[in-house]
Amino acid sequence: MKRTRRASDVAAKWKIPGRRSLAWSTSLLVDLGGELRRARQLEAILQSVTRVSVRLTRSLQCTLRLLDDSGTRLLTSARTGPSVHRRGASPFRLGEGFIGWVVVHRKPAFTNHPATDPRFVARDSQVWTPSAVMAVPLFSSKSCIGVLSVSRKDKKPYRKLDLDLLHLVADLSVPHLEIARLKRLNESDHLTLLHNRRHLEDRLPGEIQRSRRSGRPLVVAMIDIDHFKRVNDSHGHDVGDEVLYEVAERLRRVSRSSDVVSRWGGEEFLCIFPDTNMRQGRLVAERVRKAISDTAFATSAGPLHLSVSLGICRLATGDDAQSLVHRADQALYSAKRQGRNRVIAAKTRRKKK
Repeated sequence: MKRTRRASDVAAKWKIPGRRSLAWSTSLLVDLGGELRRARQLEAILQSVTRVSVRLTRSLQCTLRLLDDSGTRLLTSARTGPSVHRRGASPFRLGEGFIGWVVVHRKPAFTNHPATDPRFVARDSQVWTPSAVMAVPLFSSKSCIGVLSVSRKDKKPYRKLDLDLLHLVADLSVPHLEIARLKRLNESDHLTLLHNRRHLEDRLPGEIQRSRRSGRPLVVAMIDIDHFKRVNDSHGHDVGDEVLYEVAERLRRVSRSSDVVSRWGGEEFLCIFPDTNMRQGRLVAERVRKAISDTAFATSAGPLHLSVSLGICRLATGDDAQSLVHRADQALYSAKRQGRNRVIAAKTRRKKK
């Protein structure tokens, strides 16, 4: 019989005392400061902030969102705990929902009745409705760079002390988060919000090394939108941008959290699938192809039916990042020559005798 987790079990896991003492809270904040100073990786910095926020405020989950370079979209940058929204959900915009309200009004706030709070917006991508939400804006040199939010599902209300503690985390973290934000913007495509080619050229060699150390397979997929030039020529580049953004959204929705999805350039995308063999790679690629071709794109010019061609390639002995991408690209061209809207796998390299 499956044992039900009790509140005491959860408290033990997170080392939460019966009463939230000043010493315990101060210790968490001091530890966070140390983690931020020592962290060398961007993801480690972001995850430290969300992890401590969950523990300090006794929340179920925490999400850190940073503004994009246009200052209009809040990009999910890190999360601890179950997401309120499905993977691949569109980013919040300024003024949208409770967190958008907090950013626009530039002041911390919480609500213990989000379902009836006019500031809270239930989106189609929402998986569950929090019983309480709290958020603080992140300021750097008087400019808002994002928002840190936490949620509960146990119907326990947030109080002013919780808000003050989350505010402390935000103030302590902002200098490090501003650096992280600039680095992320440098590695992100401004239109689709996916990783850009610069990020991928840094990331792929590391994934290849990890695959070889672990002995686990690795597959890459090169993806190209079929007849994309016709979209731009017939409907204009604004509609073309709408298509690119929606393709990116669909790629996000069908990918796993471990996958790396990026915009390679123009209408081309490149995905890295770790721990994936060629058979599994074909299945994933087919899922991507169907996600694009099975549903029309809703654009300002009306519905458009589009497809993609994919070339996939498994990491082989002797491959480096350049040769791996080249072989995936050659498989993509084979898919184009064979009629488009299909998946072609690169031929396995024969070992030299």
